[in-house]
Amino acid sequence: MQFNATLLAQIVDFLILLIVLRKFAYPVLVKVLEERRTKIADNFAAAEADRQQAAALKADLEAEIRKMRSEAQAMMAHAVKSGEEAAQEIIAAAKAETERIKEDAKAEIEREKEKAVAELRNSVASLSIMVAEKIISRSLDDRVSRQLVDEFISEAGGLPC
Repeated sequence: MQFNATLLAQIVDFLILLIVLRKFAYPVLVKVLEERRTKIADNFAAAEADRQQAAALKADLEAEIRKMRSEAQAMMAHAVKSGEEAAQEIIAAAKAETERIKEDAKAEIEREKEKAVAELRNSVASLSIMVAEKIISRSLDDRVSRQLVDEFISEAGGLPC
C-alpha cells in the first residue's frame, strides 16, 4: 500500500470534519433527539393519564347508571305499592258503601214491612168490624170494635210477618 499525501489529506479532512460535527452538529442532534424522546414520553404519559381518566369517568358513569336504575326500580316498586294500596282503599270504601246501602235497604224494608203490617191490621180491623156489623146487624162503637179486633188478633196468634 502506498502512502501518499492525498490519503493523508483525506484523513486529516475527515478528522477535522468529525471534530467540527462533534463540536457543532452532534450537540444539536442530541438535543433534538432528547427533545423528541421527552415529547414522546410526555405524550405516552398524557395518553396514559387520559386513559385512566376515561376509565374513571366510565366507572363513574356506570355507577351513576346503576344508581339511576336502582332508583327507577325503587320508584316503580313504590308506585306499584301505592297503586295497590289505593286499590285496596277503593275496594274497602266500596265494601263499606255497599254494606251501608245494604243496611239502609234492610232498614227501609223493615219500615215498609211495619207500615204494611200496620195497614194490614187496620184493613183487617175495618173488615172485621164490617163483617161483625153485618153479622150482628148493628153498629158497634169504636172502643168496642177495637177491643173485638184486638181479641181476634190475639186469638189468631198475631199476623205472620
